[in-house]
Amino acid sequence: MPARGMSCRRASGAVCSVHREKEGLMRQANPLLLFRDDASRHGSLFLHVIFGSVATSALVIVGIQPILASSGVTISYLLAAFLLRFKGQQPAAVFCGTFAGMTSFFVFFNRHPSSLGFPILIYLCIAIATGFLFVLIMRFEHALPKRLFSGYGGRLGAIAFIGSAVCLMITGLLIWVVSGDFQVVALKDTAPFSGEAPIAMILISAIGSLLTRILAGGINSAVPVLDVVLSSSVCGFVGGMIFLAVPSLGPIAGLYWYAGSFAGMSSTSILDSHARILVAGTMTGVFLAGLNLYGSGVGGLLGFSAFLAVIVTKSTADFVYRRSVSGL
Repeated sequence: MPARGMSCRRASGAVCSVHREKEGLMRQANPLLLFRDDASRHGSLFLHVIFGSVATSALVIVGIQPILASSGVTISYLLAAFLLRFKGQQPAAVFCGTFAGMTSFFVFFNRHPSSLGFPILIYLCIAIATGFLFVLIMRFEHALPKRLFSGYGGRLGAIAFIGSAVCLMITGLLIWVVSGDFQVVALKDTAPFSGEAPIAMILISAIGSLLTRILAGGINSAVPVLDVVLSSSVCGFVGGMIFLAVPSLGPIAGLYWYAGSFAGMSSTSILDSHARILVAGTMTGVFLAGLNLYGSGVGGLLGFSAFLAVIVTKSTADFVYRRSVSGL
């Protein structure tokens, strides 16, 4: 009997294996079937992005600092998910959504319609656009080169930046077509950055990136990317609270601190040392200072700056390594 039972289990196992192979071939032949199978997951990702964006936008509209709004929504979500033992956690999706929610229609444009309902409609469009973009990237990243920069700090912010910037640019273009007297992109005032201020902001960005990496290294979690999301949001929230108490340049310093924390989210396979994290954090401050001229008010600008900095740091490190190896 035992031998017969074992043979039956082996036979059933072989049948199951053949059945799985057939299912795999069917999915390869019809990609829409795989997409339909993952519809619930994609829907969950989309709704998480929408939640993060809408919740953050609501806080920003009522006067909460964008940094505190973004990090506060993320921390609140993670805390609620932990207390309720929520198994379908999507911290990366919520975090990405909060960056889109940091968009300020009134900051990006020097002039804007007086109706409050109009910006709210734009915020909803930004949330939806960012949600769709996030789902598309998560769905097809395995088929794209380098998994579309998976593990690069600032990637979530870059996704939010693209969604926010496209929506804002289209909105500005439509207003310009209708009114004929409107700046699609307005040059921002950079008066606060004078004297030694830029150097101080860049150093703040570098320190923020290093502390985020150190904190992430001490977090052990079974939930994917929870360690870096939690470390960045906590650093951003605590730093934002501290810098708000600093007069004059405090709010600006908080932005650089938060931007640096995104560079610190890079995986060890991308930036494998604290020294490289510091370099990436420093470069983040440089990119943010330049992009602020035109991009201030666009959601995800901080993360996009970090994303560019990590790409430059990683590419430079790889180039130097290849030169040193070829020299040997």
